[in-house]
Formats: sequence, structure tokens, C-alpha cells
Amino acid sequence: MIVRILLSILILCCAGIGHVQATEYPSVKVAEAFLDLHTGPGRGYPKTQIVERGDWVEVMVRRTDWIKVRTKKGFIGWAHQDDMAKTLDPDGEPTQIATVGEGEFVHRRWETGFKLGTFSGARTIDAYLGYYFTDNLSLEATIGEAFGTSVDFQFLNLSVTHQPWPQWRYSPYITLGGGAKATRYSSTEVQLSSRTDQTLHAGLGIRVYLTRQLMARAEYRNTVILTDQEQNEESDEWTIGLSAFF
Repeated sequence: MIVRILLSILILCCAGIGHVQATEYPSVKVAEAFLDLHTGPGRGYPKTQIVERGDWVEVMVRRTDWIKVRTKKGFIGWAHQDDMAKTLDPDGEPTQIATVGEGEFVHRRWETGFKLGTFSGARTIDAYLGYYFTDNLSLEATIGEAFGTSVDFQFLNLSVTHQPWPQWRYSPYITLGGGAKATRYSSTEVQLSSRTDQTLHAGLGIRVYLTRQLMARAEYRNTVILTDQEQNEESDEWTIGLSAFF
């Protein structure tokens, strides 16, 4: 019986494929002398099309400050939100283009930034890149270095972060992960050889939405260093930094 139901659903879905209608997008009218279109969402992408005054374009999708549009001839390109704000809606009124805000903060997919802090008393600097699978869950890769008086550290970490309330402007999160830490000793009376150890960490942090695509971030991590000695080492890390999302 269940197999029959599944087959019926599959047949109905296949039958509906041939009747899918093209998506209709809202249209706006170019009011300035022309509207520049780029091949991608950024000024670094070349301009390949100019839409003249009086022509209409369809608004398809937005990526931060850039909006993907389609001309009446079917050409697809990207226009900056400042230029799109100079167009007119079907009623002849200026098009309302909202700036990037907390909505994009909640539904971001990529995040990158840097952090400064301390690790076992040494000064640290980190850079990281994160990808969000959902609004709550992300995977981050962090590379950093710590500078001490007699020892330096270099580390690479992979972390899973969970943000229970992504809609909050002040949004706490937890992080779990692991990686590797390379230790390099400065010249001392007792010569010690450099070593690389695996690490595990757990931490708490908070993201604070600032404006547009920027946020501040503070984090505490407890790191366990898996050495080949009888007892593993344990260190605390405190960091604060700035991040951008897109």
C-alpha cells in the first residue's frame, strides 16, 4: 500500500514538471541616463551592459549591496543598490531599496573576520572563515599565531558553532572543535625542540550586530593540548574582533 502511494506521488510530481511556469519578478524603470550592469556582485566585475533611461528591468535576487536584474532582452547582470534606488516602480515612485540590515545578519551564509586576544598569556591574532549550513549551525576554519616571551604558537582549528537565537542583535553561541598547534621555542639556556600537537577545544561567545554587514565578536575557549607526555596540557584563550558577513 505504501509503495503504491509513493508511486502515485512520484507520477504526480513528474506530471507537474512540464507545467512549471516561469518565475515572475517585480519590474522597475530606469530613470537616470543609464544603469550600469556588472557580470557579478561587485565593482571589480566588468561592466558588460548599459540599460538606458525608460527601459524596464526585473529585480531577481539580492546579495548584500548588489541586486541581480534581467533586462527586457533577457540579459542578466548585477546593479549596485545605490543605482537601483534611482529607478522608478510601476506607480512612478522612487524604488524603495532597503539597506543591508539585521535580516541579512540572521540569514547570512558566509562570515569572515579577525580576532585579537591572549592564549596562555601570549598575545594572539586569528583569522577565520565560516559557512552557515542553517541560521543556527556553522563550520569555521581558523588560522592564527600567538607570540610569547620565550615561545610562539601557530595553530589551525576547525569548529562547529551553534547559535540558538540568530535573530537576536546580541546573539550568544557555543563552539566545539579541534585542530593542531605548532610550538616553537626561542633560544634559551635549555634548548627545546619544536613540536606539533593535536588539540580539542570548547568555548562560549557572543556576536553583536553593528551595522550593514559588520558585527563584533567576543569569545572564550578552553583548549586541551594532546601531548605525548603523561598529562595533557590545558590553556584558556580570550579573543575579541570584527567580522563581516555576506
